[in-house]
Amino acid sequence: MDEGPDGPEGGRGPEGPHGEDGGSGSGSGADNGSTEAGADGGAEGGGTRDRRLSTTATTVLGLFLLADVVFVCGALVTLWPVVLTTVEPGAGVTATARWSPFGLGEWSLTADTAMLLAVVVCSALGSFVHAATSFATYVGNRRLYASWLWWYLLRAGIGVALALLVYLLLRGGLFAGSSGAGATNPYGFSGIAGLCGLFSKQATDKLREICDTLLSTTGDGDRDRRDGLAAGRNGDPSAS
Repeated sequence: MDEGPDGPEGGRGPEGPHGEDGGSGSGSGADNGSTEAGADGGAEGGGTRDRRLSTTATTVLGLFLLADVVFVCGALVTLWPVVLTTVEPGAGVTATARWSPFGLGEWSLTADTAMLLAVVVCSALGSFVHAATSFATYVGNRRLYASWLWWYLLRAGIGVALALLVYLLLRGGLFAGSSGAGATNPYGFSGIAGLCGLFSKQATDKLREICDTLLSTTGDGDRDRRDGLAAGRNGDPSAS
């Protein structure tokens, strides 16, 4: 669950250099009290510590995460039979199924649309696990700072966007030879989507490795594209 220096599990958080339990932050009451006093004093005196999230804001954020998982799980439960119906062996390419999420009308889904929605929902579920685990650890150690609020609000969106990119790469044949609807494994793709939401940093690093391999170059592009005439006018004989 380590997001590195750019994530809530970085140096300031309870899962930072002292490990998941927060080291001294999860120790005795005296230690917690001194830590809180130091954090408050640093914020008021212009130190490096951020202002801790208020009790009201913490409660609202916790309720938001609870509503998020209820909505995501409900959507997955109603969507999964539709996914299995449209991608089952023998189903036609144009086969459709009706999906009625939370009774809010009926949607006619094809196999591709159902799989895309399954990827979105499963990646959001994985993102919730990541965000909720971090949130519970922070609140338990009383070290939830206001500067990380947007990290929690955008966690699901980041995981969904990343999972969609990975899904498109997989379906496009980067790792598999067949990308037809009949060859789709909904359990496998949904599991990968959930892992992308849960381990978004690791998935991003893996995509970076793939791009470095596919788009690697041997020359110095900036040097090769320099203006030879301009360099010659500046007295560089090798430019002419």
